Amino acid sequence: MRVVGGTLKGRRLASFRGLDIRPTSDRVREAVFNVLPRGFSEGKRVLDLFAGTGAMGIEALSRGAEGVVFVDRSEAALSVIKKNLAICRLEKSARVIRSDVTRTIERLSRNSERFGLVFIDPPYEAGLLEKTL
Repeated sequence: MRVVGGTLKGRRLASFRGLDIRPTSDRVREAVFNVLPRGFSEGKRVLDLFAGTGAMGIEALSRGAEGVVFVDRSEAALSVIKKNLAICRLEKSARVIRSDVTRTIERLSRNSERFGLVFIDPPYEAGLLEKTL
């Protein structure tokens, strides 16, 4: 797994072994950012829900995002996200939250936090996408 665009293009990222977390592939991340207008993430705050490896948020940072809030409830995921942020030297541009996504959204909303781009890629459990939206 690697960063596919921006200032960190080509940087290798840590990933998971096993089936507990399914990282967004390089091709899918590239396709998502190719659909967005060029420079869309520049200067924006990004929310990466069900963040997994953090690859989507790191991709946004590589392409000029102001900062990213990564949210996942898995300790293993948070460990990989922190490792990837360190690999890319992006720790100061990120906040990593271990929590249930729904509770985190409510808390961020109460604090009037706003985001210009939100990634939502829940596990294939029934109802998580709908509940999150």
